Amino acid sequence: MTSPTGSSRSRIGLAWVAMVGVDLLSHAGLFAAVFDQAREPGLLADEVLFRRVPFAYATLMAGALALWWILEWTGSTGPSALVIGATSGLTVGLMGLGALWTAIDITGLLVAAGIVVLVAQGVVAAKVLTSSLETRPLSSRVIGFLVGCFVIGQVAANLVG
Repeated sequence: MTSPTGSSRSRIGLAWVAMVGVDLLSHAGLFAAVFDQAREPGLLADEVLFRRVPFAYATLMAGALALWWILEWTGSTGPSALVIGATSGLTVGLMGLGALWTAIDITGLLVAAGIVVLVAQGVVAAKVLTSSLETRPLSSRVIGFLVGCFVIGQVAANLVG
């Protein structure tokens, strides 16, 4: 495996930022009601969950790096890259969340929401990883995406909650 070049490292970092955006939109917004301890008794207390967020975001970086490697190895771009991103998210979701569901008291709704989030993260990361850095600054678009996800997530959380 080759090491990422400067341009690839930038795209991997931006893919991670986009994945964090999807996480904020989903977990702190659209699916916030799913993460209610009354609904999901197996969830950790909020204080413990928040302390573990850095680990979760580190795993997203590992996922972005792995997806970059797969896309480089296959030479995939365009729609095929998005399919690989979605497939990687689906695979990780089914394996990880499916395994957790068999051992921990969580509902199928939480598992399904988690899988949807992972598929969305894979697609968004694949799009960023295969985007050109030169056409309209990718960093501006990704930061705008992150801010948009955060704002929409907060509005959705207030409407749902």
